[in-house]
Amino acid sequence: MLFRLSAVYALLAVLTTALGSGVLVPLYIDPADTSCSAWTPLLNAISAHPAVPFYVIINPNSGPVPTPDTGYQTCIPRLKASPSVTVVGYVPTTTGAASIDAVNSATAQYAAWGSAYRPQGIFFDEVNPTSRLLSKYTNWTNTAKATLNDGHGYVILNPGASVGSQTTYFNIADQIVTAEDFYDQFSPSQLTFSSSSPAAKQAVILTDAPSAPPASLISQLVATDNIGSLYITDDTQANGANPYDTLPTQFATFVADIGTDTQ
Repeated sequence: MLFRLSAVYALLAVLTTALGSGVLVPLYIDPADTSCSAWTPLLNAISAHPAVPFYVIINPNSGPVPTPDTGYQTCIPRLKASPSVTVVGYVPTTTGAASIDAVNSATAQYAAWGSAYRPQGIFFDEVNPTSRLLSKYTNWTNTAKATLNDGHGYVILNPGASVGSQTTYFNIADQIVTAEDFYDQFSPSQLTFSSSSPAAKQAVILTDAPSAPPASLISQLVATDNIGSLYITDDTQANGANPYDTLPTQFATFVADIGTDTQ
């Protein structure tokens, strides 16, 4: 029986993820041009660490655009060429206040992109994980899963904090960002792991970190806790700055540390 290449990549991504923690990359950076120069550190890290899963969030305009520019059309396929990479498109949910149709329309825009550069899933931002909104988020996540990656769309939810007692949200997502914080305000002890809130489905994003990757913290989260994915950057969000407009200064070392701790 012959399988579509995209289906093979989806299976390989699942198998790779099961092997250990990955790198979650908020790639809110325009590739600049068809040379993909702004994405070169990421592309190099992917090539150097083929066993490390990468979850790459692309964000053309605080969400999708009808047709991305030629930089995205050229550079996203280079990301997707590796089976260890899952590309997801950014969609805000306005803490659940967005309409069902508006969010599903954003997903549909990504799904309408050409197959070579189409995202394989959705990163839902500004998530408000309450019981009242569960049916709404279930609708959005189910739509993303059914619409992208040949019916196997990958879904990440970002409340940026613990979901508390609302652990049912783990049933509708592949990963949940349970901490998006300043580096110096985060402690691994604030994460809660259980059978209903598994570490493998949790992601952590930290900004304003030291330029040298914090090896002990990476080891704790990856080798000991076995979280799903991690991103630590020395880019800053202090005073309203954008902490995702550049990649970490020592991104290659950060990825290498994750690769070492997952072995």
